[in-house]
Amino acid sequence: MCLHLKYAEARLWKKRARDMINKAKAAASENPCDPLLIPSPRLSSLVSEIDSIKKRHGLLIEGALIYAINRIPGWWAGKERIPVAGGRAHLDCLAYNATTKVLYIFECKRGHGSFDSDKTSAIDARLDRIKAAISAYSMAKGWSPVKEEVFILSFYGTKWKSKYKIYDSDDIATLFEPCLSTFVDHFMRHVEHETNSAYSDELRDSPTVSDRQQTVFEQISDEGALPELEIEFSGDGADLVPTQPQLV
Repeated sequence: MCLHLKYAEARLWKKRARDMINKAKAAASENPCDPLLIPSPRLSSLVSEIDSIKKRHGLLIEGALIYAINRIPGWWAGKERIPVAGGRAHLDCLAYNATTKVLYIFECKRGHGSFDSDKTSAIDARLDRIKAAISAYSMAKGWSPVKEEVFILSFYGTKWKSKYKIYDSDDIATLFEPCLSTFVDHFMRHVEHETNSAYSDELRDSPTVSDRQQTVFEQISDEGALPELEIEFSGDGADLVPTQPQLV
């Protein structure tokens, strides 16, 4: 199965990667210089920018995944706040397949670096409350799942001790469709490319364009919509292809 994005849609996701960096730069410019770095205000700003980008990065990938899941026939996905014991819980992603009756409830993490025990315990406790409440919520949505799975998706693969299974980005192909895994892989690598390009003049040993494996997003022009082309993601890769005619 293939996932198709219109050229304009691919340009939008490419722009979102750049916007993430620009917003982090704008936010950092308003921060006072760190007292440790007063002799080097640009270094203070740079540290703040990179930290802000890291915080925004996981949410951007999460949003791309949810967007792609909704493009696959039979699937619905979204971020939800559901009633749980003691109040409401924010859910990173709830995904339901109306054909197979599979319901996924999962927490998304950037998954780079280590988590302390307080954070991992908090993740499990939140998922415990959600797991206990999800059947009633499913019924209210009109769903009738025959399989429910609660898990954690760690995009960059960091795993820790948890009562819930932890998947990484490579597992997306088995959870959903191989084309989704390709889309997320290309988008993650594109965001990395954009970030490295934005700071290539300031960071030593920053990879050049030729050092990095290119993604289909680098083939998308910043100018013009090109309605005659679209992007096809499959389990084998991603390519620019002629726009397919719409079925009536």
